[in-house]
Amino acid sequence: MKSITRTELLRRRRHSHGLPLSASPSGDQAGPEAAGTRMFALQGQDLPGVLWSLGLRTDATLAQVRESFDNAALVRTWPFRGTLHVMRAEDVHWILALTSERTLRSAARRREELELDPRTLDRARETAVESLSGGTALGRKDLLARFETAGISTAGQRGYHLLWHLAVAGTTVLGPFNGAEQQFVLLDEWIPQRRNLEGDAALAELVHRYLAGRSPATIADMAWWTKLPVTAVRRGIAACGREVEEIEYDGAVHWQLAAPAPAAQTARLESAVLLPGFDEYLLGYKDRSAALTAEHAPLTVPGNNGVFKPTLMLHGRVAGIWSRKTTRNATAVSVQPFSPVSTRDWNAVERAADRYAAYLGTPVTVKRA
Repeated sequence: MKSITRTELLRRRRHSHGLPLSASPSGDQAGPEAAGTRMFALQGQDLPGVLWSLGLRTDATLAQVRESFDNAALVRTWPFRGTLHVMRAEDVHWILALTSERTLRSAARRREELELDPRTLDRARETAVESLSGGTALGRKDLLARFETAGISTAGQRGYHLLWHLAVAGTTVLGPFNGAEQQFVLLDEWIPQRRNLEGDAALAELVHRYLAGRSPATIADMAWWTKLPVTAVRRGIAACGREVEEIEYDGAVHWQLAAPAPAAQTARLESAVLLPGFDEYLLGYKDRSAALTAEHAPLTVPGNNGVFKPTLMLHGRVAGIWSRKTTRNATAVSVQPFSPVSTRDWNAVERAADRYAAYLGTPVTVKRA
Protein backbone atom coordinates (compact mmCIF):
# COMPACT_ATOMS: atom_id res chain seq x y z
CA MET A 1 0.00 0.00 0.00
CA LYS A 2 1.39 3.39 -1.02
CA SER A 3 2.11 5.90 1.76
CA ILE A 4 1.67 9.65 1.24
CA THR A 5 2.76 12.75 3.17
CA ARG A 6 0.47 15.31 4.76
CA THR A 7 1.29 17.75 1.97
CA GLU A 8 0.17 15.24 -0.62
CA LEU A 9 -2.93 14.29 1.39
CA LEU A 10 -4.02 17.92 1.53
CA ARG A 11 -3.22 18.45 -2.12
CA ARG A 12 -5.42 15.52 -3.10
CA ARG A 13 -8.22 16.68 -0.82
CA ARG A 14 -8.15 20.19 -2.24
CA HIS A 15 -8.44 18.77 -5.72
CA SER A 16 -11.31 16.48 -4.69
CA HIS A 17 -13.09 19.46 -3.16
CA GLY A 18 -12.70 21.45 -6.36
CA LEU A 19 -11.11 24.33 -4.47
CA PRO A 20 -9.33 27.04 -6.50
CA LEU A 21 -6.40 25.92 -8.59
CA SER A 22 -5.31 29.39 -9.69
CA ALA A 23 -5.88 33.06 -9.03
CA SER A 24 -8.79 33.24 -11.46
CA PRO A 25 -12.03 31.25 -11.13
CA SER A 26 -11.31 27.69 -12.22
CA GLY A 27 -13.87 25.50 -10.57
CA ASP A 28 -16.72 23.54 -12.12
CA GLN A 29 -17.64 25.74 -15.09
CA ALA A 30 -20.91 23.82 -15.50
CA GLY A 31 -22.16 25.76 -12.47
CA PRO A 32 -23.41 25.17 -8.94
CA GLU A 33 -25.15 21.94 -9.95
CA ALA A 34 -21.78 20.45 -10.87
CA ALA A 35 -20.41 21.40 -7.45
CA GLY A 36 -23.48 19.80 -5.88
CA THR A 37 -22.75 16.61 -7.79
CA ARG A 38 -19.04 16.67 -6.86
CA MET A 39 -19.64 17.35 -3.17
CA PHE A 40 -22.75 15.14 -2.79
CA ALA A 41 -23.91 17.17 0.23
CA LEU A 42 -22.56 20.32 1.89
CA GLN A 43 -23.37 21.22 5.48
CA GLY A 44 -25.80 24.08 5.22
CA GLN A 45 -27.18 25.48 8.49
CA ASP A 46 -25.34 28.73 7.65
CA LEU A 47 -27.12 29.64 4.43
CA PRO A 48 -24.82 32.49 3.26
CA GLY A 49 -21.84 30.29 4.08
CA VAL A 50 -22.96 27.26 2.10
CA LEU A 51 -23.86 29.45 -0.88
CA TRP A 52 -20.25 30.70 -0.83
CA SER A 53 -19.04 27.08 -0.48
CA LEU A 54 -20.77 26.40 -3.80
CA GLY A 55 -19.43 29.62 -5.30
CA LEU A 56 -15.88 28.74 -4.29
CA ARG A 57 -16.06 25.49 -6.24
CA THR A 58 -17.50 27.02 -9.43
CA ASP A 59 -17.32 30.08 -11.61
CA ALA A 60 -20.81 31.03 -10.43
CA THR A 61 -21.94 34.29 -8.87
CA LEU A 62 -24.20 34.47 -5.84
CA ALA A 63 -27.17 35.17 -8.12
CA GLN A 64 -26.40 32.07 -10.17
CA VAL A 65 -26.06 29.91 -7.06
CA ARG A 66 -29.44 31.12 -5.79
CA GLU A 67 -30.97 30.41 -9.18
CA SER A 68 -29.94 26.75 -8.92
CA PHE A 69 -32.31 26.47 -5.94
CA ASP A 70 -35.09 28.36 -7.67
CA ASN A 71 -34.97 25.95 -10.63
CA ALA A 72 -34.99 22.84 -8.36
CA ALA A 73 -31.48 21.67 -9.25
CA LEU A 74 -30.30 22.07 -5.61
CA VAL A 75 -32.21 21.92 -2.32
CA ARG A 76 -31.54 22.03 1.41
CA THR A 77 -32.74 19.31 3.76
CA TRP A 78 -31.58 17.18 6.70
CA PRO A 79 -30.10 14.01 5.13
CA PHE A 80 -27.10 13.37 7.41
CA ARG A 81 -26.47 13.70 11.16
CA GLY A 82 -29.82 15.48 11.59
CA THR A 83 -28.13 18.57 10.14
CA LEU A 84 -29.07 20.81 7.22
CA HIS A 85 -27.19 20.10 4.00
CA VAL A 86 -27.32 21.29 0.41
CA MET A 87 -27.55 18.52 -2.18
CA ARG A 88 -28.70 17.71 -5.69
CA ALA A 89 -32.48 17.47 -5.74
CA GLU A 90 -32.48 14.17 -7.60
CA ASP A 91 -30.54 12.51 -4.75
CA VAL A 92 -32.85 13.43 -1.87
CA HIS A 93 -35.30 10.52 -2.05
CA TRP A 94 -32.80 7.67 -2.08
CA ILE A 95 -30.61 9.26 0.57
CA LEU A 96 -33.55 9.77 2.94
CA ALA A 97 -34.58 6.17 2.32
CA LEU A 98 -31.10 5.18 3.51
CA THR A 99 -30.73 7.50 6.51
CA SER A 100 -34.09 8.86 7.73
CA GLU A 101 -35.19 5.89 9.83
CA ARG A 102 -32.04 6.02 11.96
CA THR A 103 -32.24 9.80 12.23
CA LEU A 104 -35.87 9.82 13.34
CA ARG A 105 -35.29 6.98 15.78
CA SER A 106 -32.43 8.90 17.39
CA ALA A 107 -34.81 11.80 18.08
CA ALA A 108 -37.49 9.73 19.86
CA ARG A 109 -36.61 11.04 23.31
CA ARG A 110 -36.61 14.64 22.07
CA ARG A 111 -40.10 14.16 20.64
CA GLU A 112 -41.27 12.91 24.02
CA GLU A 113 -39.77 15.94 25.76
CA LEU A 114 -41.59 18.24 23.33
CA GLU A 115 -44.82 16.22 23.65
CA LEU A 116 -44.96 15.55 19.93
CA ASP A 117 -46.88 12.28 19.78
CA PRO A 118 -47.66 10.38 16.54
CA ARG A 119 -51.11 11.97 16.29
CA THR A 120 -49.62 15.49 16.46
CA LEU A 121 -46.99 14.62 13.89
CA ASP A 122 -49.64 13.22 11.53
CA ARG A 123 -51.71 16.37 11.92
CA ALA A 124 -48.66 18.51 11.17
CA ARG A 125 -47.94 16.46 8.05
CA GLU A 126 -51.54 16.81 6.87
CA THR A 127 -51.41 20.56 7.49
CA ALA A 128 -48.14 20.90 5.56
CA VAL A 129 -49.49 18.92 2.61
CA GLU A 130 -52.70 20.96 2.55
CA SER A 131 -50.79 24.26 2.84
CA LEU A 132 -48.13 23.50 0.23
CA SER A 133 -50.03 21.49 -2.39
CA GLY A 134 -50.27 22.83 -5.89
CA GLY A 135 -46.78 24.31 -5.95
CA THR A 136 -47.23 26.66 -3.00
CA ALA A 137 -44.02 27.71 -1.23
CA LEU A 138 -44.01 29.08 2.31
CA GLY A 139 -41.34 30.52 4.56
CA ARG A 140 -40.73 29.20 8.04
CA LYS A 141 -42.87 31.82 9.81
CA ASP A 142 -45.84 31.30 7.50
CA LEU A 143 -45.73 27.50 7.71
CA LEU A 144 -45.53 27.63 11.50
CA ALA A 145 -48.55 29.95 11.47
CA ARG A 146 -50.47 27.28 9.53
CA PHE A 147 -49.63 24.78 12.27
CA GLU A 148 -50.91 27.16 14.93
CA THR A 149 -54.15 27.70 13.00
CA ALA A 150 -54.57 23.92 12.90
CA GLY A 151 -54.27 23.81 16.69
CA ILE A 152 -50.66 22.59 16.81
CA SER A 153 -48.54 24.56 19.26
CA THR A 154 -45.15 25.64 17.91
CA ALA A 155 -43.97 27.16 21.20
CA GLY A 156 -40.39 26.71 22.33
CA GLN A 157 -38.54 24.24 20.13
CA ARG A 158 -41.69 22.45 18.94
CA GLY A 159 -41.94 24.48 15.75
CA TYR A 160 -38.35 23.85 14.65
CA HIS A 161 -38.65 20.16 15.46
CA LEU A 162 -41.84 19.84 13.42
CA LEU A 163 -40.16 21.43 10.40
CA TRP A 164 -37.13 19.17 10.87
CA HIS A 165 -39.25 16.04 11.30
CA LEU A 166 -41.34 16.67 8.18
CA ALA A 167 -38.22 17.17 6.06
CA VAL A 168 -36.42 14.10 7.42
CA ALA A 169 -39.59 12.03 6.91
CA GLY A 170 -39.68 13.11 3.26
CA THR A 171 -42.70 15.41 3.26
CA THR A 172 -41.03 18.79 2.69
CA VAL A 173 -37.78 20.28 1.45
CA LEU A 174 -36.26 23.76 1.34
CA GLY A 175 -36.32 24.92 -2.27
CA PRO A 176 -36.86 28.36 -3.87
CA PHE A 177 -35.92 31.73 -2.45
CA ASN A 178 -38.21 34.61 -1.53
CA GLY A 179 -35.80 37.46 -1.00
CA ALA A 180 -33.15 36.24 1.45
CA GLU A 181 -35.32 33.42 2.80
CA GLN A 182 -35.48 29.90 1.43
CA GLN A 183 -38.99 28.45 1.38
CA PHE A 184 -40.53 25.09 2.15
CA VAL A 185 -42.19 23.11 -0.63
CA LEU A 186 -43.53 19.56 -0.90
CA LEU A 187 -40.70 17.17 -1.71
CA ASP A 188 -42.61 15.00 -4.17
CA GLU A 189 -44.03 18.00 -6.03
CA TRP A 190 -40.79 19.96 -6.16
CA ILE A 191 -38.65 16.98 -7.23
CA PRO A 192 -40.70 14.81 -9.62
CA GLN A 193 -37.54 13.37 -11.18
CA ARG A 194 -35.52 11.25 -8.79
CA ARG A 195 -32.94 8.50 -8.67
CA ASN A 196 -33.99 5.15 -7.26
CA LEU A 197 -31.19 3.34 -5.46
CA GLU A 198 -31.33 0.84 -2.62
CA GLY A 199 -29.28 -1.81 -0.84
CA ASP A 200 -25.64 -2.20 -1.80
CA ALA A 201 -26.13 -0.05 -4.90
CA ALA A 202 -27.14 2.88 -2.68
CA LEU A 203 -24.22 2.29 -0.30
CA ALA A 204 -21.77 2.09 -3.21
CA GLU A 205 -23.10 5.36 -4.63
CA LEU A 206 -22.83 7.00 -1.22
CA VAL A 207 -19.18 5.93 -0.79
CA HIS A 208 -18.26 6.87 -4.35
CA ARG A 209 -19.87 10.30 -4.11
CA TYR A 210 -18.36 11.02 -0.70
CA LEU A 211 -14.88 10.15 -1.96
CA ALA A 212 -15.36 12.10 -5.20
CA GLY A 213 -15.60 15.27 -3.13
CA ARG A 214 -13.40 14.51 -0.11
CA SER A 215 -10.81 11.81 -0.74
CA PRO A 216 -8.52 10.61 0.65
CA ALA A 217 -10.56 9.75 3.77
CA THR A 218 -10.93 6.94 6.28
CA ILE A 219 -13.82 4.62 6.99
CA ALA A 220 -14.22 6.44 10.32
CA ASP A 221 -14.58 9.73 8.41
CA MET A 222 -17.30 8.28 6.20
CA ALA A 223 -19.18 6.65 9.09
CA TRP A 224 -19.10 9.88 11.11
CA TRP A 225 -20.25 12.00 8.15
CA THR A 226 -23.16 9.73 7.22
CA LYS A 227 -23.97 8.45 10.74
CA LEU A 228 -24.31 5.01 9.18
CA PRO A 229 -22.78 1.93 10.86
CA VAL A 230 -19.18 1.12 9.96
CA THR A 231 -20.45 -2.20 8.59
CA ALA A 232 -22.64 -0.30 6.10
CA VAL A 233 -19.69 1.83 4.97
CA ARG A 234 -17.58 -1.30 4.49
CA ARG A 235 -20.37 -2.82 2.40
CA GLY A 236 -20.38 0.31 0.27
CA ILE A 237 -16.62 0.13 -0.24
CA ALA A 238 -16.85 -3.53 -1.19
CA ALA A 239 -19.67 -2.78 -3.64
CA CYS A 240 -17.48 -0.13 -5.30
CA GLY A 241 -14.98 -2.81 -6.26
CA ARG A 242 -12.04 -1.49 -8.24
CA GLU A 243 -13.46 2.03 -8.35
CA VAL A 244 -11.75 2.75 -5.02
CA GLU A 245 -8.32 2.01 -3.63
CA GLU A 246 -6.38 2.19 -0.37
CA ILE A 247 -3.49 4.48 0.50
CA GLU A 248 -1.76 5.07 3.84
CA TYR A 249 -1.33 8.34 5.66
CA ASP A 250 -0.01 8.73 9.21
CA GLY A 251 -0.37 5.01 9.89
CA ALA A 252 -4.05 4.87 8.91
CA VAL A 253 -5.73 3.39 5.86
CA HIS A 254 -7.39 6.04 3.68
CA TRP A 255 -9.59 5.50 0.64
CA GLN A 256 -9.72 7.38 -2.64
CA LEU A 257 -11.14 6.90 -6.11
CA ALA A 258 -8.90 4.59 -8.09
CA ALA A 259 -8.54 6.89 -11.08
CA PRO A 260 -8.08 10.49 -9.86
CA ALA A 261 -7.95 13.14 -12.55
CA PRO A 262 -4.40 13.91 -13.83
CA ALA A 263 -4.82 17.49 -12.64
CA ALA A 264 -4.62 16.19 -9.08
CA GLN A 265 -0.94 15.59 -9.65
CA THR A 266 -0.07 18.49 -11.94
CA ALA A 267 -2.25 21.51 -11.19
CA ARG A 268 -0.84 24.51 -9.36
CA LEU A 269 -3.05 25.09 -6.34
CA GLU A 270 -3.81 28.64 -5.24
CA SER A 271 -2.14 29.06 -1.85
CA ALA A 272 -4.93 31.06 -0.14
CA VAL A 273 -8.66 30.36 0.12
CA LEU A 274 -11.27 32.18 2.22
CA LEU A 275 -13.41 29.30 3.44
CA PRO A 276 -16.84 30.00 4.94
CA GLY A 277 -17.75 28.61 8.32
CA PHE A 278 -18.88 24.97 8.25
CA ASP A 279 -17.19 24.33 4.90
CA GLU A 280 -16.79 20.65 4.02
CA TYR A 281 -13.02 21.05 3.81
CA LEU A 282 -13.13 20.79 7.62
CA LEU A 283 -16.62 19.47 8.33
CA GLY A 284 -16.26 16.58 5.90
CA TYR A 285 -14.05 14.55 8.24
CA LYS A 286 -14.12 13.11 11.72
CA ASP A 287 -10.34 13.64 12.00
CA ARG A 288 -9.47 17.19 10.93
CA SER A 289 -5.92 17.22 12.26
CA ALA A 290 -4.23 17.18 8.84
CA ALA A 291 -5.62 20.63 8.03
CA LEU A 292 -6.26 22.02 11.53
CA THR A 293 -3.66 21.83 14.29
CA ALA A 294 -4.73 21.18 17.88
CA GLU A 295 -3.51 24.62 18.98
CA HIS A 296 -5.62 26.38 16.36
CA ALA A 297 -8.79 24.33 16.85
CA PRO A 298 -10.03 26.46 19.82
CA LEU A 299 -9.59 29.59 17.71
CA THR A 300 -11.59 28.09 14.87
CA VAL A 301 -14.36 26.66 17.08
CA PRO A 302 -14.30 28.84 20.23
CA GLY A 303 -15.39 26.96 23.32
CA ASN A 304 -15.76 23.80 21.23
CA ASN A 305 -19.41 24.84 20.79
CA GLY A 306 -19.83 23.36 17.32
CA VAL A 307 -19.89 26.77 15.60
CA PHE A 308 -17.09 26.98 13.03
CA LYS A 309 -15.77 30.41 12.14
CA PRO A 310 -14.87 31.30 8.54
CA THR A 311 -11.27 30.28 8.05
CA LEU A 312 -8.24 31.32 6.03
CA MET A 313 -6.64 28.35 4.32
CA LEU A 314 -2.98 28.71 3.35
CA HIS A 315 -1.28 25.86 1.49
CA GLY A 316 -4.04 23.48 2.48
CA ARG A 317 -3.97 24.21 6.23
CA VAL A 318 -6.11 26.47 8.39
CA ALA A 319 -3.94 29.50 9.06
CA GLY A 320 -6.40 32.06 10.42
CA ILE A 321 -9.98 33.22 10.67
CA TRP A 322 -11.88 35.99 8.91
CA SER A 323 -15.05 37.99 9.19
CA ARG A 324 -16.96 40.39 6.97
CA LYS A 325 -19.06 43.53 7.18
CA THR A 326 -21.37 44.02 4.25
CA THR A 327 -23.31 47.00 2.98
CA ARG A 328 -25.44 47.20 -0.15
CA ASN A 329 -22.51 48.33 -2.27
CA ALA A 330 -19.38 46.82 -0.71
CA THR A 331 -17.93 44.23 1.67
CA ALA A 332 -15.03 44.67 4.09
CA VAL A 333 -13.16 41.47 4.96
CA SER A 334 -11.01 41.36 8.11
CA VAL A 335 -8.44 38.54 8.21
CA GLN A 336 -6.78 37.43 11.44
CA PRO A 337 -3.84 35.10 10.70
CA PHE A 338 -2.68 32.79 13.49
CA SER A 339 0.95 33.64 12.71
CA PRO A 340 2.84 36.16 10.51
CA VAL A 341 2.04 35.89 6.81
CA SER A 342 4.62 36.43 4.09
CA THR A 343 4.12 39.11 1.45
CA ARG A 344 3.66 36.40 -1.17
CA ASP A 345 0.95 34.68 0.86
CA TRP A 346 -0.77 37.98 1.65
CA ASN A 347 -0.91 38.70 -2.08
CA ALA A 348 -2.69 35.35 -2.41
CA VAL A 349 -5.13 36.41 0.32
CA GLU A 350 -5.93 39.53 -1.68
CA ARG A 351 -6.54 37.38 -4.77
CA ALA A 352 -8.90 35.26 -2.68
CA ALA A 353 -10.76 38.43 -1.72
CA ASP A 354 -11.00 39.36 -5.41
CA ARG A 355 -12.53 35.96 -6.06
CA TYR A 356 -15.07 36.62 -3.31
CA ALA A 357 -15.88 39.99 -4.88
CA ALA A 358 -16.55 38.35 -8.24
CA TYR A 359 -18.96 35.97 -6.51
CA LEU A 360 -20.79 38.74 -4.62
CA GLY A 361 -20.84 41.13 -7.55
CA THR A 362 -19.68 44.01 -5.33
CA PRO A 363 -16.21 45.31 -4.32
CA VAL A 364 -14.39 43.61 -1.44
CA THR A 365 -11.64 45.22 0.59
CA VAL A 366 -9.38 43.11 2.80
CA LYS A 367 -7.23 44.01 5.79
CA ARG A 368 -5.31 42.31 8.60
CA ALA A 369 -7.22 42.24 11.89
